Amino acid sequence: MNKLARLVAAATSLALAGALAACGGGSSPKADASASAGPTTVNTAAPLYDQLPQKIKDAGVIQVGSSIEYAPMEYYDTDGKTVLGFDKEHGDLLSAQLGVPFEWNNSKFDGLITQLNSGRFDLISSAMTDNAERQKQVDFVDYYRAGLVLIVQKGNPGKISSADDLCGKTVAVMRGTAQDQYMQDTVQPKCTQAGKPIQLLAFDSESEALLQVKQGRASAGMQDYPVAAYNVHQSGGAYEVVGEQVESNPLGLAFSKKDTQLRDVVQKAVQTTMDDGSYKKLIDKYDTPQGAIDKASINAGK
Repeated sequence: MNKLARLVAAATSLALAGALAACGGGSSPKADASASAGPTTVNTAAPLYDQLPQKIKDAGVIQVGSSIEYAPMEYYDTDGKTVLGFDKEHGDLLSAQLGVPFEWNNSKFDGLITQLNSGRFDLISSAMTDNAERQKQVDFVDYYRAGLVLIVQKGNPGKISSADDLCGKTVAVMRGTAQDQYMQDTVQPKCTQAGKPIQLLAFDSESEALLQVKQGRASAGMQDYPVAAYNVHQSGGAYEVVGEQVESNPLGLAFSKKDTQLRDVVQKAVQTTMDDGSYKKLIDKYDTPQGAIDKASINAGK
């Protein structure tokens, strides 16, 4: 928990308060909105441009699918159009290596993989956990690592210290996430066997799930640690994080299994940013050293 103070202080210095409309119970971004990020023109002299698939060169853009309301990873500025956050800035670094701009497309998280595999998106950048179940559908290039934590009302009225304390209680999560899967596959079977199943509430957005905790309709929520820490800070004392991180896995950029050429050149771009120090500068800016990795592996999640 000693990392929490550093992370939330960084959130303040980065002036991320405008994102809380998406993270603390405010209005959610409109589905399927899009906004360009990073370089806006093609640079054929970029280091990895020649290795891009021809379809990307022809399009002159990489279409990125994301659920853009997961601060501080990705979220909208107060104008409702400009994409901000760690993943967006990471995308800017990759775009500079690849020589084509990223265009960010907002959609529901649990529909991102389907849309990727239908050809609507070229890749997904949405703080998506790389795990064995998702690897059946997509390939990942890993760029970060995060565990899951429980978030509760300030004062912890439910006296929750770990997932073992959730039996018989109501838990709110974002649909289709690793948190949702962890609750269904790990927590629910144990609680059902004990005769006290959890009531799992799943929502299309993180803000909806978090609102259930704020209003007392759920005893706890579960989020990626950096997101939970950010929400604790931005809420003005409405929440607290309890327990230890569980299910620590890489976060990865997701690609269609048919699109190995794009996957491999993006892997090179990610590794380049790790090797040249630009990734570390981004990690330092967001003060999240606990999430840093030094190898852009493919499908390293378990």
